[in-house]
Amino acid sequence: MPPGKADMLLKALEKVRNIGIIAHIDAGKTTTTERFLYYAGLTHKIGEVHDGEATMDFRPDERERGITISAAATTFLWNDHQVNLIDTPGHVDFTAEVERSLRVLDGAVVIFSGVEGVEPQSETVWRQADRYRVPRLAFINKLDRAGADHERVLGEIREELGAHAAFLNLPHGLEGDLDGVIDLLTMKWLVFDPETRGRELEAREIPEGDRPAAEAARERLIEAVAEVVDWLADRWLAEEPIEVEDVRRAIREATLAGAFVPVLCGAALKDLGIRPVLDAVCDYLPSPLDRPPAEGHDPETGEPLYRDPSPDAPFSALVFKVVATPNTDYHWLRVYSGNLTTDERCYNPRTKTRLRLRRLLRLHADRTEPVKEAACGDIVAAPALKNVVTGDTLCDPEHPIAYEPIHFPETVVSVAVETRTAAERDKLLEVIEKLQREDPTFRCHTDEETGQLILSGMGELHLEVLRDRMLRDFRVDARFGKPRVSYRETIAAPATGEGLFEKRIGETEVTARAVVAVEPRPREAGDRSLPPVEVDLGSFAMLLPGELAQEAEEILRTGCEGAGLYGYPVVDVKVRLERLELGDAPDPLLPLGASLSMALRDAIQQADTVVLEPVMRLEVRLPEDFLGPVMKDLGARRAEIRETAVVGQHAVVRGFVPLAEMFGYSTDLRSLTQGRGSFSLEPWDYVPVPEQIVRRDHLRLG
Repeated sequence: MPPGKADMLLKALEKVRNIGIIAHIDAGKTTTTERFLYYAGLTHKIGEVHDGEATMDFRPDERERGITISAAATTFLWNDHQVNLIDTPGHVDFTAEVERSLRVLDGAVVIFSGVEGVEPQSETVWRQADRYRVPRLAFINKLDRAGADHERVLGEIREELGAHAAFLNLPHGLEGDLDGVIDLLTMKWLVFDPETRGRELEAREIPEGDRPAAEAARERLIEAVAEVVDWLADRWLAEEPIEVEDVRRAIREATLAGAFVPVLCGAALKDLGIRPVLDAVCDYLPSPLDRPPAEGHDPETGEPLYRDPSPDAPFSALVFKVVATPNTDYHWLRVYSGNLTTDERCYNPRTKTRLRLRRLLRLHADRTEPVKEAACGDIVAAPALKNVVTGDTLCDPEHPIAYEPIHFPETVVSVAVETRTAAERDKLLEVIEKLQREDPTFRCHTDEETGQLILSGMGELHLEVLRDRMLRDFRVDARFGKPRVSYRETIAAPATGEGLFEKRIGETEVTARAVVAVEPRPREAGDRSLPPVEVDLGSFAMLLPGELAQEAEEILRTGCEGAGLYGYPVVDVKVRLERLELGDAPDPLLPLGASLSMALRDAIQQADTVVLEPVMRLEVRLPEDFLGPVMKDLGARRAEIRETAVVGQHAVVRGFVPLAEMFGYSTDLRSLTQGRGSFSLEPWDYVPVPEQIVRRDHLRLG
């Protein structure tokens, strides 16, 4: 690298913001993003979601449904900063898109509806951001709507999400009177020009009647930041003058440390308050240099390794998303360190192969722009990478590193699919394989009894979208059944099983004997952070050659799929290899796999199995007059009601309910509430099915 270039890149990295827009469905993520693009000059017309013209919702199914289904990426400039932005879905069925986006992003803007406040998926995405330690700021949107209350929403952010948060600005007016925001740092009333759709603003003096409330809010802001920034606390307690830049610096320090959440207000659809959000992204969210070194491990030894966010460090990147099209796949990369040009080769530790990224593309929704280099801090795409999947690391061949892959939630709904001919089935399998590369939460297996292909996903909408893509984009001729619940099984007690393999292969008598123990693995209710199956090879992890040890672990892990009494995957179990005897064999993998599979199956059969069903976190919003009939209906659905509250003119019911009881609930709720009720579900946990339900529905479960 020529002298001085690294310094230039480091300076540029200070001006890079890799951010995501996350929220509950219909909070206004895409609407806000469309304003970002318009104000930055990337688009010349604001595309509205309700018109089916949003730039970031470019897929036909997104425009038809008016929701974001797949995360979309773009890059734009604002205040001399390069903002790499990912607009994520809000519907719970597509939460994997949020998961993998947050895995690689440095910061996030969390959007809340000023009417609905903190909703179920709001809490989910917030916890996802917590898990990846992503600094964030909050934007309370829709303050122009009837029933909007920014103070109530801030209270919910503090209480329900546990955030140390305070306003950076206040709305000037509410509902139909909203006409701007009051900036608590500069103490100015910001009025946004309707002629430029909010692109231009005018800073006016705060009206006298609003000044006392603004001054009190500014004091609360400084006090909140001083609670977590010592040097600001010293000045505040000493009653020294505190300048605007002092407050900005303190807010940035606290936000980067994850100790504070700046909160802004506005109404995206009315073009009010969006510019301050963009300014806050540049002022308070981190650059790649502000994040800790990327943590991985040595692919051979497993020793921890780290990569500094520096152009001088060896190249490393994580493949966090694959987009499948009928012609090719596009792999999205987050570059953590170093740089890579299209003339250089990189290394995939999982497949132990070298490859060349012959084309590199900068993303803008459905359009791309060729670039010559993937630089530190970049988010780019590379088409047609062979044998590269979501979660793979690409790195310098001379300095290999493997990053932790992305973990995705378990599927909860399944559907059977059939074709008329063998040729159509082969085509269907090819399309399924392609879509599985794109979507790690899309699973497929064959029912051993019926021979049907069973597709599994995160919900009815998820499977419906996948079905439509198969039929429309890939022109598959197939028949799909009705959605059904994806059950699981676990074991109630420890057990041990033995597997003995004996077979003559040519002139050689091949033998293998394995003893496998299984035991329940307790965990907290609702905690899905642990993998479904934990495998412990014990001393055999060191005794077996590296590749055989990896194969043994994979055999025991995948062997739990479909291994239960009812044929469902076995989860929440620890599998331990206690004994292994391998005779001489030309290919030791055959006897190893056979003996381990038999021992595992025997152990699970010896244990008492328990059927598990997916239980969802439920929230229902409805006019209070209809509360009685709705509560009675939920009781018949085995719902466990945890809270009933009145928010504005609506009642809110929160609790848990088995997914099996909620098919068709949308139609029933509309009938019970004269079309005025709404609800949301999100996966919570798998819990034991009551014994009477198992007995009643044993044919359906089996």
